[in-house]
Amino acid sequence: MDNRPEYFGNLSPASNHAAIAGAQGAPARRRKRTSSQTLANPSPISPSAQATSATLAAPHSSASSSSVPGSSRSNVPPPNKVAIPRIASADTPARSRRRSARACEPCRRRKIKCDGRRPSCSQCNSNNIRCAYEDVKRVREQKQIGSLSRRVEQYESLLRDLEGEFDASTTRRIKEALQVIVVWNLSNIVVMAACIKDGKPHAQNDEDSDSATSMGSLDTIDIVDEDLNRNENTRAAGYFGKNSEVSWIRRLETAVDSKGRPDTGVAGSFSTSQETSQPDMGSANRQRVAKEIPIAMMDYHLDDLSIPMMDPCDPFAVPPRPLADRYLDAYWTFVHPTFSAIRKPTFVDQYQKFHERVSKPPDKWLAILNMIFAIGCRYSRLTDGEDSPREDDLLFLTRARHLGLQGDVLFEHTDLQQIQLDLLVAVYLLCLGQINRASKFSGMALRSALSLGINLRLMDDRIHSASKEARYRLWWSIYYLEHLLTSMTGRASSVSESLSSVPAPVPFEEERFHQPEAQILLRDLAFREVQLQPTLFESSSQLQGGASATTYPACASLFFSCVVDLALITQAILNRVYSIEGARESTNQIEYRVQKYGQRIDRWLARLPAPYRFTIPNAGPWHLNLVQLEDPAVPFARERICLAMNYYSARITLCRPCLTQSHIASPNPLGPTRRAQFKTDMATQCLQAACALISILPMTPDVPWLARVAPWWTTLHFLMQATTALLLGLSYCSPSPTPGPFYNPGSVLASLNPSNPTATAPAPSATTSSQPPPSTVTSPYTPILQTDLCTAIAQTKTALSWIHAMAAVDPASRRAFFLCDGIVRRIAPALGVDLTDWPDAQSLPAGVFGTDTAMDIDEERRKSGGAWQWQWDGVVR
Repeated sequence: MDNRPEYFGNLSPASNHAAIAGAQGAPARRRKRTSSQTLANPSPISPSAQATSATLAAPHSSASSSSVPGSSRSNVPPPNKVAIPRIASADTPARSRRRSARACEPCRRRKIKCDGRRPSCSQCNSNNIRCAYEDVKRVREQKQIGSLSRRVEQYESLLRDLEGEFDASTTRRIKEALQVIVVWNLSNIVVMAACIKDGKPHAQNDEDSDSATSMGSLDTIDIVDEDLNRNENTRAAGYFGKNSEVSWIRRLETAVDSKGRPDTGVAGSFSTSQETSQPDMGSANRQRVAKEIPIAMMDYHLDDLSIPMMDPCDPFAVPPRPLADRYLDAYWTFVHPTFSAIRKPTFVDQYQKFHERVSKPPDKWLAILNMIFAIGCRYSRLTDGEDSPREDDLLFLTRARHLGLQGDVLFEHTDLQQIQLDLLVAVYLLCLGQINRASKFSGMALRSALSLGINLRLMDDRIHSASKEARYRLWWSIYYLEHLLTSMTGRASSVSESLSSVPAPVPFEEERFHQPEAQILLRDLAFREVQLQPTLFESSSQLQGGASATTYPACASLFFSCVVDLALITQAILNRVYSIEGARESTNQIEYRVQKYGQRIDRWLARLPAPYRFTIPNAGPWHLNLVQLEDPAVPFARERICLAMNYYSARITLCRPCLTQSHIASPNPLGPTRRAQFKTDMATQCLQAACALISILPMTPDVPWLARVAPWWTTLHFLMQATTALLLGLSYCSPSPTPGPFYNPGSVLASLNPSNPTATAPAPSATTSSQPPPSTVTSPYTPILQTDLCTAIAQTKTALSWIHAMAAVDPASRRAFFLCDGIVRRIAPALGVDLTDWPDAQSLPAGVFGTDTAMDIDEERRKSGGAWQWQWDGVVR
């Protein structure tokens, strides 16, 4: 029985062969589409018929073997059946159907057909549902990667910001997590984990590269290298920390005296080249000699001078009314805006009643009045002529001492008047240059204020708001005085931002407290905290936002508020950067704080009220508006100068630790490291601030002008800060016309030179200071730009001229001039500076103010042949 398919019998061998040949002649694409259509649209024929149809589409060899002549198939008669038609090819028009490239999400979830219409498909429209199309997987992944990358960058930035807020171990873990830095460089990505050379790190760890011997380095702990209880002079001077300009000038004196040589000068003494770095047999001796320089020899203050009492005297006597009014007006005008410790309206009313003999005032009130007279008299000595009538300010101090500073006053419980008296005595001693004694009285006032809770917010409704504000201002006056003394001495301070909950002072005079604007601030403490928030306590989001200047009317109280706001920032710098706490933390943390407080100082400058702005608008902090500073007739000129001096002093204090030799390193082929660049920038800012501070003063010294427009009780401190910073910078560099670490592309230092506004170096000559002599000594400091070098030298000359002029009336200035002049004359040869027209010590009056520290230094050096041999109690040490 023949089991072949029945429809084969209807085909003859010839027709079968022709059909097979036709199937083979069809293109492959057509056969493939036919097969797919067969699978997609199965016909109603039997499975056997489908298998036969597949056989027809087989290769030619298979078809040929199935139709071999002589086979049994050719002998079978064809049955009487109709052949099944061939499946339609691709050329046959079929029913068209539009296929969507991407279905919407509702249709995908429901697994139904979607026509892909935008913005809404037909299915979603008919079902009244929201139609949404998602991106393809590749696009979604790219978006997710971008979002994750941005989030990682935010986390890395946050970790870098918080790196300086944690302890050493946590900081190290953060650094390890951030060790791999991804650098995008146009079309390629460079991943730098570390710079490897010969299988080891390329250079030493930059974090610990600071010299431990640097008095100004960031990671140096304050130490006492001498017995300060040896004699009366050392006890009078006391201890000076590393943030004091006395320590700075002591370090400079040590470097110049122990390393400077006539042939190379100071610039050659810091060389690291092979020619100058050979072992020196005298280095140990020089270190021993430098260590023996006593701090009292570098102290230009007058604590070693006794304060004589004008006994006998009548403690209840007062000067004539015109003279008393002049002293009182001088205090209200020039001192009270900075130290608002007295309620002016109340005290003036009491003063009038006192002269009218209405009633006898208490002894402490009279003691306060005499201290006001003493401070006003001290001011008159600087501004009035020699023939002007005045009394000795020591007479008023003696009366105040009899009235409020004798007997059992130290053992009595304190009150507000005693705190005010202690504060005024401290201010007067500061005016005398007796900072060690001033620090003692300031500490007494501070402790007494803490005992009465003056540093805390007063919530007693029975006390009038004006009385509360008077206590707040008393506290801020103590705070500012303590801050000044801390910055002068470098000693540990008892004040900090966390010590007080007292709100910022109200920027209105007490005579205007009845106005609605003042009443809101006095009564609503929450609103007051928002409106008068100190710059130190602003959040990061507030710092990133635009700074809005204070719009309150200019007055003494607004000026006092600005002074306190800046003092909070500068005191935080002293507490967190220079303190022992800061020295025990990592360098990363200290650098973070330096950057943080630098931003706060810039923010303070941006928030400064328009009447008190001392810089050119939108020109940066180094471009002073000298037109509004030098003319006393311009309104608020004095306030601008005082704020400018405090601002640039804060800048010098912040950046001074980086102005040392410790950050000098060998050239790095990969460029400066981040830390080296940071220290270079801070050193540049330190010199810029020093030049800016000195440029506030006119070229021609005028001491009466200075007393009228500047804080004359701290002007010498500010000038010594700037001068010492410039001398340090000049001593570390050798002159060359190539850019260096103090070079600013905009030549900012040169722009601060009033005598050189075009920032052009003077023409070389035999007597000019701009042309250095040829030198073969290689300095580790890359030399500064020639114009900037000339500017630094010119500003140093200006500062010495002012100190020289002040020395005629102030013994502390005289001592300071001798110290600076001795250093200048030893570093000048290396810099090629001609000192012919510089001020010298020969023109000063000889020894009329007491012991001359600098003269003692020169005499001891001359006797010892250049080596220090200081006698303690008659014993050579």
